[in-house]
Amino acid sequence: MRLITLLTSLVSASAMAQYSGPESVEYDPAGDRYFVSNTSGGVIKVRTQAGAVSDFVTVSPAPYGLELLDGVLWACSGGTLKAYETGIAALITTVQVGGTFLNGLATDGTHLYATDFTAKRIYKVTPPSTVTTLVSNTVFTPNGIVYDPVQDRLVVVAWGSNAAITAVDKVTGAMSTLTTTSLSNIDGIAIDCLGNFLAASWSPDRITRYEPTFTQPGVDLGVTGLNNPADIDFDLVNNRICIPNSGNNTVTLFDLDCSNTVPERESPTALRAVPNPTSGLMRIEPPLSRDEPYLLLDARGLLVGGGTLKHGALLDISSLTKGIYTIELTRIGQRLRVVRE
Repeated sequence: MRLITLLTSLVSASAMAQYSGPESVEYDPAGDRYFVSNTSGGVIKVRTQAGAVSDFVTVSPAPYGLELLDGVLWACSGGTLKAYETGIAALITTVQVGGTFLNGLATDGTHLYATDFTAKRIYKVTPPSTVTTLVSNTVFTPNGIVYDPVQDRLVVVAWGSNAAITAVDKVTGAMSTLTTTSLSNIDGIAIDCLGNFLAASWSPDRITRYEPTFTQPGVDLGVTGLNNPADIDFDLVNNRICIPNSGNNTVTLFDLDCSNTVPERESPTALRAVPNPTSGLMRIEPPLSRDEPYLLLDARGLLVGGGTLKHGALLDISSLTKGIYTIELTRIGQRLRVVRE
C-alpha cells in the first residue's frame, strides 16, 4: 500500500492561526472545498484547494459535527442542529433536538443521525424538523458516526479507553460491537475509497484503518503531525483524508493512493456496463469470473451504494435518480461509468 501526503496545514505559524479548536471537516464536492468547524470562537471556516481559509458563518453554541445533505450544511450546536445554505451562509432552520451535547453527525441521504456525547444517545432527524431518539442509552460515550451504505447501517466510535466500534441499525437502533480496540478516545470515523473504515484516536494520535468486516487488526496509516485528531471526513473526489487537529489548531489533508491499495490486482480486462444508458437493470461484460465487491459513486464522487456483485447477476440501479454514476470494482481496481436515464 502506497500512501502519499500532498497537502498539509502544518507548515507555518500563519497556517496554525487559521483555525481555533478545529473539530470537524466536511468536504463539499459542489464547491471542491472544505468546511471546518471551530469550537473556539464558534466559527465554521472554508478552506479552498489552494489553501485559502475564510470565515463562513458564526455559530452559537459553538459548532461541532458537520454534515452536508442536499446542498445544505448541517452543524451540531449544543443540543440543536442548525442548517445553513452553502452559497450565502444563511441560516435556514434550527432543529430543537432536545440533546445535551450533540457531537457527531452523519446522513444516509435522507435522514441525519446525531450522537449526544453527554446523554449517551443517538438521535434520528428527518429534515426539516422531525426528531426521534434512535438509541436512548448507548452505554458507552458515543462520538464520531458514519453511514455505511454497503451494509445500510450506522457505525459509531466511542470515547474512553479500549474504545469500541459499534454498528447501529438505523431503523431499530439495535447495536452490535464490531471490534474493541486498544485505542483510547476515538473521536472520528470515515469510510475511504475502498470501503475501509478510518478511525481517528487521541491516544495514540493516529488514523487507524479497519477492513469492512473488522476481523483483522487495525493498521496505522502513519499520518504525521497529528494532535488530538477529531471528526474526520473522506474526500472521495480527491481521495483524501480530512483531519482536524484540535490539539494544535491545524487541518491535515492526507492523500490516499487508491490505485495502489488493492493487493490482489489482476491483469486488467476492459469491462463495460450493458445497457448504457440504462433505466435500471444492467450487467457487466465480459461476465465477471467471480463475485466482486463494488462501490457506487454519484457524479460528485459521493458514495451512494455498494455491496457484492454476484457472478452473472444483474445490478439494479432503478432506485437512483437520473444522472451519471461510477461503479468501482474495488478488488480489481476498475471503474465503469454508467448513465441512469
